[in-house]
Amino acid sequence: MLLPGILFKAAIFLFIFAAFASLVLMKYHKLCNIAANIICIAASIVGISVAAMQILYYSDNVIIDIYHSAIPFLTINLKIDALSSFFLLALFLLVLCVSIYSIGYNSHYYGKRNVGLFNLLYATFILSMFFVITSGNAVFFFIAWEAMSLLSYLLVVFESENEANQRAGTLYIIMTHIGTAFLLIGFMIMFSYTKSFDMFADSSAIPAFAKNIMFILFLIGFGTKAGVVPVHIWLPHAHPAAPSNISALMSGIMIKTAIYGLLRFVFMYMGIQNKWWGVAILIIGIITAIIGVSYAFIEKNIKRLLAYSSIENIGILFIGLGVAFIAKAQGNLTVCALAITAALFHSFNHTLFKGSLFLGAGSVHYATHSKNMEELGGLIKKMPVTAIFMLGGALAVSAIVPFNGFASEWLTFQSLFANIALGQAGLNIAFILAVAALAMAGAFAAACFIKLFGISFLGKPRSKYAANAKEVPAVMNIAMGILTSFCLLIGLFPMLVLRFIDKVVFSLVGSSIFGQFQGGFLTAAYPLKIAENAISPFTILIAIIGVILLTLIIIRIIGGKYIERKYGTWDCGYEALNARMQYSATGFSNPIKIIFKLLFQPTRRLKVEGNLVYHPKSIEYITSFESVFEKYLYSPLLNKTRNFSRKAKFLIQTGSINTYLIYIFIVVIALILYNRLV
Repeated sequence: MLLPGILFKAAIFLFIFAAFASLVLMKYHKLCNIAANIICIAASIVGISVAAMQILYYSDNVIIDIYHSAIPFLTINLKIDALSSFFLLALFLLVLCVSIYSIGYNSHYYGKRNVGLFNLLYATFILSMFFVITSGNAVFFFIAWEAMSLLSYLLVVFESENEANQRAGTLYIIMTHIGTAFLLIGFMIMFSYTKSFDMFADSSAIPAFAKNIMFILFLIGFGTKAGVVPVHIWLPHAHPAAPSNISALMSGIMIKTAIYGLLRFVFMYMGIQNKWWGVAILIIGIITAIIGVSYAFIEKNIKRLLAYSSIENIGILFIGLGVAFIAKAQGNLTVCALAITAALFHSFNHTLFKGSLFLGAGSVHYATHSKNMEELGGLIKKMPVTAIFMLGGALAVSAIVPFNGFASEWLTFQSLFANIALGQAGLNIAFILAVAALAMAGAFAAACFIKLFGISFLGKPRSKYAANAKEVPAVMNIAMGILTSFCLLIGLFPMLVLRFIDKVVFSLVGSSIFGQFQGGFLTAAYPLKIAENAISPFTILIAIIGVILLTLIIIRIIGGKYIERKYGTWDCGYEALNARMQYSATGFSNPIKIIFKLLFQPTRRLKVEGNLVYHPKSIEYITSFESVFEKYLYSPLLNKTRNFSRKAKFLIQTGSINTYLIYIFIVVIALILYNRLV
């Protein structure tokens, strides 16, 4: 156990050293950027190695004491178990690729922004996530959580001259602190019964009703950070506003710290005592997946589309967690282990393909200075390497065989089917709805990323920015290539990752299901002993290939021999096709926007110059949509809060010292009475 502790300390030291180097070399932008990111790359390699070793070869926890304070409960100690190591593995792998990418991406800041400050924030942001995942007590967890929120806010508003970025940062910091407030109350209840903030201690002293309250508080607190509906409104604003390398970290791993928090504090610390906990998480997951992918489908901003897609994938993770919590409450450890395996597998996969896609979006913005799909097109000829890796990420997130997204979503389907049983009609309905939601989300996701890739990379350039685009620096494509290659490798050989995950699941549930998997090339870890009559993914793949080949043979027999003839593309009488004749992102998604108009609240505006009927000089058709949650939930709530604040201002801020003394006296008396009664 000495070696893992030393290596974890080495990784911490290297990230601190990267932050220090950013300060020292702040005046030398290029040197500062290269040095800081190379140190982060080294730290990530060390972290990947030790996290993998900890999961596979060490069963004991790694305990690192950083600081012992005379002040009660302020001792800083790290406790790294299998669950922590798994999330650290995902963190370090993504940081490795993002740091490689940043060597090229940050070059567009040279001479324009403080690159040293950016890298300082970047390194400390990584450290804050490391400490969130490894905290040994709730006080240090809370401090690290707040640091992570503050540092990510500063990175979101790094390009602060943009007013939209400032608004996005403000919304993010407000929402994240609202969520943090719920976590703080939960920690206070935890301490009031146990007299301890130890996250690994026994929670049997906490009564059932208090655990129910704590569950609701943790669900809201962690759900806000994860971006579940309806507390998701910050995510589609903050992720597009942040630099793309930071967006990759925020979407790929930061929002997953909430999944870690739910597993650590609810599943492990409190224990699952009620089925309704799992049902609540399952229903939230269903709604989040559908709402997220629906809004992603109608977006024309690449990074906002990816942000909404992250909301959808968080919904998929919550579906898996919901099934696991229900199965644990029922005492069905096998299904519980399967569902947690599916959730952790999809969490890891999402880190890879969403990291790759956000880096790809950054490459597109780097080359074209635009995130609007309506201004892109034809980039496959200008940026062929970026296009290949973006296509790989799009196939993975759309759960297309043989990429990793399919393997983990298939496991999630399996966990839902495995938990359907006689005598639980209500739960069965919820599971069937979840299956339908997953299927619908999968179809929408595929259409969504067909739009993203087709509109952005195929066809003709729609603007001079797209026409003049050039391939990005090689280091940026290397980083994307690593992530996309992992997506393909894990899709081809899913058992490689599932071997790691099974070690984590065993530490959580006490049950191992790895031996019940049928695994190998292109098989998505199908659990034979859980659903003996089900059809394996490999069988489905073979059947699909057989149907396609049979169809082609029949067409060839019926059609006979054919002669290849070459003609110009039919162009409706025009001399040549141009960019204005192509499908637009708006046109692609407009049918769905019309069908679900109650959800999207679309508006249309027609601007015409000249005579509309006979001789219009120009016609401009503008469509837009707005979030029903912002319009009908948050805007009215904000208005009521603002009105209440204006009225309360006259009572509280009177300007009279006598009034303020009376307020203080009332509060002191109230606290004394509370202390006497309690």
